[in-house]
Amino acid sequence: MADGRTFALVRHGGTDYNASRRLNGDPSMPVHLTDEGREQVARLRDRIAGVPFDLGVRTRFPRTKETIGILLEGRDAPVVVCPDLDDVLLGEFEGQSVEAYRRFRDERGQDARPRGGESRLDALARYARGFERLLETDARAPLVVTHDIPIRFLANAIAGEDPLDGPVHAVGNASLMTVSEEEMRRGVDAMKERLAAV
Repeated sequence: MADGRTFALVRHGGTDYNASRRLNGDPSMPVHLTDEGREQVARLRDRIAGVPFDLGVRTRFPRTKETIGILLEGRDAPVVVCPDLDDVLLGEFEGQSVEAYRRFRDERGQDARPRGGESRLDALARYARGFERLLETDARAPLVVTHDIPIRFLANAIAGEDPLDGPVHAVGNASLMTVSEEEMRRGVDAMKERLAAV
């Protein structure tokens, strides 16, 4: 792979679920951007107008599809779907409050799976696989629209902290994190090390 690649990671714009602190980990649910969320993404589009993206990557969720559509409006970059970077599958906590899920996680631990869902360790393994697949592409400047947790886990891993419980605890809607190829590889390696330590 060529050196000097840059990965632009963006969390989708705000949704009504974000505003009400409800959770959505099922991509078939019709959770869409709010008017404010679309405005957030439009402002980001203006900020990155000069960046020559050669690939768009999104998850299976409507909110990432809408976000990347706004960000790449007027461009001819191809867009692919990467299910490995989907939000955490929540099972019984689908549509429930952030607080209810956090209580479950705090009481049961990072390897606890909600009924019908996946654990955070399951998600970490999936995210490591998804980011590794990004590294395998030929794209030099991909734009990746995903969710809070995969970006957060990667940011913590790159910093040498526990991906699941590092200092980065939240990623804002329509926020941008730019990652070099070397940082991405380091983050993926750290995620794999965390999984191997279980």
